Amino acid sequence: MIDKLYIIKQILETDEDIDLKILSILELAKENPNQENIHKIEERVAKRKKTLIEVKVSTEQEKIFAETEDISSTGAFIKTDQKIALGEDISIRLTDPCGDNFTFVAKVMRETDDGIGVMVKTISQNDRDNFAKFLDCL
Repeated sequence: MIDKLYIIKQILETDEDIDLKILSILELAKENPNQENIHKIEERVAKRKKTLIEVKVSTEQEKIFAETEDISSTGAFIKTDQKIALGEDISIRLTDPCGDNFTFVAKVMRETDDGIGVMVKTISQNDRDNFAKFLDCL
């Protein structure tokens, strides 16, 4: 059975992009109600763009300086040799080539030897708008 509380919590704390991802998870859950598989679904809502951007990652324990490998409006892959726990919420500050900063809270969705895949959880409307303009220029 699907963890309904988890889904409700995600819907209440998300934006339109993540809502679409949740809807795709619910559709797949009808076909295969194995909760473990639902959390592993990697349904891309936004196209990732390969680009190197300076990143400052803040966890509860430390601050890490790294760079992106790819990025979209809904997430990114951040290259780092530091281990960050799967499922952990982290603060990310990106600095684009013009020196503009964008800050958001993300959840670690994937971890590899090369880095972490994150999904944007919360971002201010101002940062979201400016970040979208920046991504359109890539």
